[in-house]
Amino acid sequence: MSVAIACTPASPVSTSSFCRIDVTGATQNDDTAYDNALYPASPELRYYLTFELASVVRGKSYVFGVDEDGAHTFNNYIFPASGTWTVRLSNAATDASVQTQSVTVT
Repeated sequence: MSVAIACTPASPVSTSSFCRIDVTGATQNDDTAYDNALYPASPELRYYLTFELASVVRGKSYVFGVDEDGAHTFNNYIFPASGTWTVRLSNAATDASVQTQSVTVT
């Protein structure tokens, strides 16, 4: 399963509208054969979202884990300005980018 980020409502979004960001397909832990008995050898992966305009981070979510299906919902984000935004999912431990999604805000 590949990682995906979706914004609802989809582009374009008004700067006065709430947007729900759904992450799907993210890895729950760093061992595909996770075994609770091995913890912390196979710790839960943690993520965060950034909201970037012209390569500048203008917003950041809390750090979160995903459910057993690799999903997480970030509710009620309002993009503060018009433009083409990048929503970036990053690994909280390494700050490595996992996936991005472009959102056009009018």
